[in-house]
Amino acid sequence: MSCTSDSGPFAAKSPGTIRAVLLFIGACLSGGLLFRVDIVLMRWRYALVGEDGPDGIFKQYVEGLRHFGQAPAITVVLVMAALTDPRRRAVIVTVLLAQLFGSLAYNPLKFAVGRYRPFAAVEAAGPLEQMHPADTWLGWRAGDRQNRTQSFPSGHSAAAFALAGVLAWFYPRLRGLLWVLAAGCALSRFIDGVHWFSDCWFGAMIGLVAAGMALSAGRWMGLVQTPAVREAGHVR
Repeated sequence: MSCTSDSGPFAAKSPGTIRAVLLFIGACLSGGLLFRVDIVLMRWRYALVGEDGPDGIFKQYVEGLRHFGQAPAITVVLVMAALTDPRRRAVIVTVLLAQLFGSLAYNPLKFAVGRYRPFAAVEAAGPLEQMHPADTWLGWRAGDRQNRTQSFPSGHSAAAFALAGVLAWFYPRLRGLLWVLAAGCALSRFIDGVHWFSDCWFGAMIGLVAAGMALSAGRWMGLVQTPAVREAGHVR
């Protein structure tokens, strides 16, 4: 039996697998640098939008983007796929798998690794001008259920990029819009002041890896086709 069989979920030809691994490694390296500038970036955020956050039409956009990747948006996507796309089974299964894989990564981290949300860090460690990166971390806190110390990583960012990653595969002509919506969701969490920038970055990378894993699993199940066949979808 050949050892190069492509019947498994992590076969060499599975879509997104190698890319997902490389993205994860790159995220870890770049995320380490972001940890060091999180406080500086948060100072800029407060200087630009103040303690109360954005207002006016900017606030409307931030609040709208925040929900991309959440249950209502996912429900709309699944219903539209079920009603209009012949590949409905593939789309629905991979979208749900991506959300499952993502949640299995970011939820345990939230409950095990303690990190103050920005507003909580100010309450605990003092003004941002006097804060050091280490002041935002509490370390290993298995079973932590306090929302104020569950900053890392951003679950909204992970869910948004998991959704965008799968949909961009099935609807490549929409990929630009999908990435803007996912990035907007992640940035909204930073602008809202409930996550550090690195939280959103790592959440986004988790989402991309989850999307790659879901597409690989979909190919293994015979649902996700090759790129050439994919291009034959409704939106090309």
